[in-house]
Amino acid sequence: MEIQTTPLKQYKYLTLLTMLFITIFLVCDITAFRMVYFLGKELPLSGFIIPIVFAMGDIIAENYGYRITMKVIRNAILCQLLFGVILTLVLKSPSLDTNILNKYYSYTFEHLLRTSFTSCLSVSCGMLVNAFLISKLKIYMHGKHFWIRTLISSCFSEIVLCTIAYFVLFSGLKNIFNIITIIYMIWIYKMLISLLINPIIVLIAQKIKILEHSDVYDVGISYNPFIDATTPQGLKILNFYKTFLKKRIDTYLLNKIPKNDFLFLNNQ
Repeated sequence: MEIQTTPLKQYKYLTLLTMLFITIFLVCDITAFRMVYFLGKELPLSGFIIPIVFAMGDIIAENYGYRITMKVIRNAILCQLLFGVILTLVLKSPSLDTNILNKYYSYTFEHLLRTSFTSCLSVSCGMLVNAFLISKLKIYMHGKHFWIRTLISSCFSEIVLCTIAYFVLFSGLKNIFNIITIIYMIWIYKMLISLLINPIIVLIAQKIKILEHSDVYDVGISYNPFIDATTPQGLKILNFYKTFLKKRIDTYLLNKIPKNDFLFLNNQ
């Protein structure tokens, strides 16, 4: 049995970035029903904060690669779901009716579990699109023009997140016209914020790249978000599915294509 004696590379700032990512992620959850006025429209406060989460996702994907980014996102979603479930259970605990603050507290967080499940769905889809585009565009552009890649990835990933999040979150609470207005206005605002903070994000990403000595290109990796290929177990599962899929394709071709033609194709 081969024993790996070389330690895995330890990153200096990945833990800090992950903790900040999760913290801001949770802030978005508890501000989802805090409505503010922007350009004459009533919009949820969380929509003004979530661009920071995506910006941090861009930095992590740029410096540490797609697979580590997926691990950070999975951990964030797990922490966020636990946060929603635990706080909801705590709110169900008995409290004195004479304490008026308890009523306001319960009223404030009554939709938190719904928000948590909505975020699990919308943020996972949005961040998956974001990390995928950052990774693919980095290869396509040979690691250059990070500022363009962040704007392109934000444009598509933010619309995915907004559409899923606000349709699920406000269904039954607001009419369809108001929901579409919220999605459009929040997306416009997020793109404006992405433009404004873009130079800062580029500078931070470049600084971390120098300090970490890390510039990952995701060449030849699996983009399956459900398999952690950074672990030996995940790699075994991935190789198993590749082998299994190849056998199924070969079997299908063998049954559909004449034998001589099939042997000719395999030899190419």
